[in-house]
Amino acid sequence: MNAHADDVRAWLDEVWDRTEAALILRGGDGAGPLGRRPVPAEIYDDDALAELCVLTTTGDFTGDICRCLGSLTVALLDAEGEFLGGGSLHGEAVARERGRFRNDLTVADPAGLLAFLERHVAHPLKPPPVEYVGFRGE
Repeated sequence: MNAHADDVRAWLDEVWDRTEAALILRGGDGAGPLGRRPVPAEIYDDDALAELCVLTTTGDFTGDICRCLGSLTVALLDAEGEFLGGGSLHGEAVARERGRFRNDLTVADPAGLLAFLERHVAHPLKPPPVEYVGFRGE
């Protein structure tokens, strides 16, 4: 059963109110334990966190979930570094707590979210050419 958009928004408000940091992790749903994934970005700055919050919570809920596994995961942490919740990026949508809510959010500003990621992610979002020696498919 899909959670009602109001329930997801209430959860998002509660989680973001407690968020002190965000990690951008490689891989979406099913990419393995969060603690074992590469971390191409760590967001601690209050302004950047506020921007990420708006970019990943503003939009319309689909009432369904994307069938792909997603590309990156945004993990939200509290002041003690404890995991509060996360969401995987699925093109122009964010799947929050996918198994729990089953209701993706189509973001209102996909270009803004991509620009944010390009500014903050330490590694390129697109894989380098195949001939690049350092590329391991991460």
